[in-house]
Amino acid sequence: MNIFQEIKTFVSAGKAAEQYGIKINRNKMACCPFHDDRHPSMKIDQNYFCFACGAKGDVIDFTARLFGISQFDAARKLIGDFRLPIKLEKHKNTQKNFRNRKPSMVQSRYHFSVKGKVTTWKNHAVKVLTDYLSWIRFWKQFYGSESDPFEQKRFLEALDNERKINDYLDILLTGDGEELAEFFIYKRKEVEKIEQRMEEYQRGVVEEIRAYCRAGNADAGRNPGQSGSDGERQDPAVYPELQVCSGT
Repeated sequence: MNIFQEIKTFVSAGKAAEQYGIKINRNKMACCPFHDDRHPSMKIDQNYFCFACGAKGDVIDFTARLFGISQFDAARKLIGDFRLPIKLEKHKNTQKNFRNRKPSMVQSRYHFSVKGKVTTWKNHAVKVLTDYLSWIRFWKQFYGSESDPFEQKRFLEALDNERKINDYLDILLTGDGEELAEFFIYKRKEVEKIEQRMEEYQRGVVEEIRAYCRAGNADAGRNPGQSGSDGERQDPAVYPELQVCSGT
């Protein structure tokens, strides 16, 4: 075990950050000290990662970058500041190899790459959730009186999720850096599942429409997916998926 590995068994990047005056909130987020950060955008615990500028690494890299010193000098500083039971004499080879090696600074190209990817994901998530919200409102309006268990399931899904999806959209559209970073970390998988749910549902709707059109009932004014024939036709601009019958 080298000196860096030994230090990391005692001290995390989060502990070092707090030791050196960086405030970390209960969600393990902090304002990044490596760029002009007004809202917490750095996730920091055992290691650290900034969602805004792309800076990342372990406690050694964090300390070296924070003070502009070599990694070995950062290790020596951590041993002294935390009074760790580690003897420098045991690590002469490490000292020789890392004495003058400083952490590479974040390149602006990488900074814009990370920021661009997060922005692209946010825009995609907004589209997914907005589309899902449209379908939720559709289900809530048309399936509330259905006695069929399958249709009732859609209605209950709408009741369970409408407020939550509105809250998610509020965060994505108006949230600050900390809120967006937390949403990306904790809700990304949920957005992916919602997207898969939408794709499966829309494939089912298309199949229902095609079967309905083949039966020669496309002009009856019935809504695709409804078991009855007295529903109102939806505005194609709102539900473009419902235009499959046109020209059939």
